Amino acid sequence: MKADRILTLDIGTDGIRMAVVADGATGSPRILDSGFAAFDASLSLPREAVTAITLKQLLDEKKPAVKNAVLSVEGQAVFSRLVKLPKVGAERVQQTIRHEAVQNIPFPIDEVVWDAHVVGPDPDEPEVLLVAVKSDLVDGLVHAVKANGLSIERITAAPVALANLAYVFCRASEGVLLVDAEEESTNLIFVDDRRVFFRSLPIPESDEVRRQQEIERSISFYTGQQGGRVPAQIVEGIPGIDRGFAVCVGLACAPVVGIELVPAALANERGLRQRFPLWLASAVVLMLILGVWIFALGRRADQIRLDAESMAATVSGLQNFERQLKPMEAEIDVLREQAAEYRRVAESRTQWIEMLAEMNRLLPEGMFLRESEPIEGGMRISVVSYLDKETPGQDSVKLLRDALRASPLFGAETKVQSRPSKKEFARGFVLDVYFEGDRS
Repeated sequence: MKADRILTLDIGTDGIRMAVVADGATGSPRILDSGFAAFDASLSLPREAVTAITLKQLLDEKKPAVKNAVLSVEGQAVFSRLVKLPKVGAERVQQTIRHEAVQNIPFPIDEVVWDAHVVGPDPDEPEVLLVAVKSDLVDGLVHAVKANGLSIERITAAPVALANLAYVFCRASEGVLLVDAEEESTNLIFVDDRRVFFRSLPIPESDEVRRQQEIERSISFYTGQQGGRVPAQIVEGIPGIDRGFAVCVGLACAPVVGIELVPAALANERGLRQRFPLWLASAVVLMLILGVWIFALGRRADQIRLDAESMAATVSGLQNFERQLKPMEAEIDVLREQAAEYRRVAESRTQWIEMLAEMNRLLPEGMFLRESEPIEGGMRISVVSYLDKETPGQDSVKLLRDALRASPLFGAETKVQSRPSKKEFARGFVLDVYFEGDRS
């Protein structure tokens, strides 16, 4: 079933390896389909644009039905370090890990995406694996993948994916060194029961002599400086798995090493997506409650009106009873005003949901809403459009403007506030969207 499949993307230095893998959350994953597309060295474009173009070529060729993707960052772009934590209370562990990250990661903490994995079970001196990568690199990968219509489930480092692969296919409890030699680099992954350590070296697959020297040097460093055991086995390739797609299979393995390199923008988007059903359910419940109140108030008002009419018919000739009816009529007016106010509140709860849903519906493929701010009578929205998604000969900006004008939720005053200039792969522009009627 498609629900048991996942699209894995190994975005390396030479190109993109893609595989549709049977989910390995409960067993050994297996590749159902795979493909590779090399980066075009002749393109003088930013890395993000080259990645988006190459991924589009691969998707057009393979046409995978799966849209949920797990991707990896190349090992040479990743910083990692094993650190020992001082003995602290459980409530201070996360604070201590962040302090160690600030001290050990050689970049400002606000300029990286990082995560930590506890690898040492010693309660007196726990050991933590820190992994970090520059934020602009991860943001570029996210934009390139999302521009091709894929949903990102998880982002990790290629060596972390290989470590999870070793836990599934190797005897990790005995200690293993997994050697992943690629065209331009080599990853050395030490997995020793719960301990994990890895190095990414700029040694191509063809240089066997240097690779063997670095393997011996890395074993000495791991045992001497990191306190690890000599690996019981050195594995260069997993039987039954194409060596070029080992990272892809590792991305589908159960994440024993739970490193996630998710940038803040994507994390916020996930949070909003997860909370939206709750918001929607809360809005529905609130509308039902308000509806019951309005109905009860309406019934009460109707009953008072009937009582007043009956009394007026009975005592129509008596001024005394007429004076008694006036306070009741005033009460009816108050109840009507209260019912109108409850109705207005109920309607306002749904207006913003309707407008956001309508705006998302009208955005063409390849466009996404970047930010918004309120203006008098509407909102100003910033939109990014990927050029390869635009239809040649058509002005996508005007088409979006006209679609918004034609919507019953937005006014004819909607206009292009900032006219974009085309960049090499994408462009941004600003629209002033005015609401139809009083929706402020």
